[in-house]
Amino acid sequence: MTRINLLPAEERSRAAREQGLLLVIVGLIVLVVALGAVYFLSVRQVSSKQSQVNDTAAQIDVANVRLAALRPYETLQVQRQAMTLTAAQILNARVSMSNLLEEISLLLPSGVSLQSLSVNVPPYMEAGASDTSSAASTTLSTDLTMAGTATAGTLYAAHDQVAALLTQLGLMPQIMNMKLASSTAATAGASVSFTISASLRPFATTPPLAPAAPSITMGGGQ
Repeated sequence: MTRINLLPAEERSRAAREQGLLLVIVGLIVLVVALGAVYFLSVRQVSSKQSQVNDTAAQIDVANVRLAALRPYETLQVQRQAMTLTAAQILNARVSMSNLLEEISLLLPSGVSLQSLSVNVPPYMEAGASDTSSAASTTLSTDLTMAGTATAGTLYAAHDQVAALLTQLGLMPQIMNMKLASSTAATAGASVSFTISASLRPFATTPPLAPAAPSITMGGGQ
């Protein structure tokens, strides 16, 4: 059975327009709702990311405060290392009087005795000296002087003891430029009075001075 639309053509056209307009309105409403949902999700994600950024910034601030509180200790550690190195250099470059005197006492031949012994450290071997190499190009000073007596069965043997002492002292690495300043035989008996002079061997490098302690301000962290 065929259906016949009895509405006039104008009514049918207006109904079609109204139906199309209704569909457009519904589409706009759906679009607005979708855009609103997308905006809401975007705002929520931005808020979450901003919260993470704020937390990270707060952690960085705390770490910076702690780092600032520990920075003086870093300076102290650097100073400690520098002082340890300087102390080792000074120790290696020092003139050990106890060792020097001990070696001299062990090298004295039998029958030789000392009446006096003096040792002076020259300026170019002191800590912080400007240049130790200048000692090699100038006349070395007399830094060590010893006076004593050699006694033996004969005068010849006494002189031989003095010569043996010079030979033994020449083996010491701390002294150089050994000289027999005087040797006088006693008028009675087989003994010889002698005076020996020498120079201390310059260091290979200038003995350092201890560095000045830096100014350090200790601050507390928050």
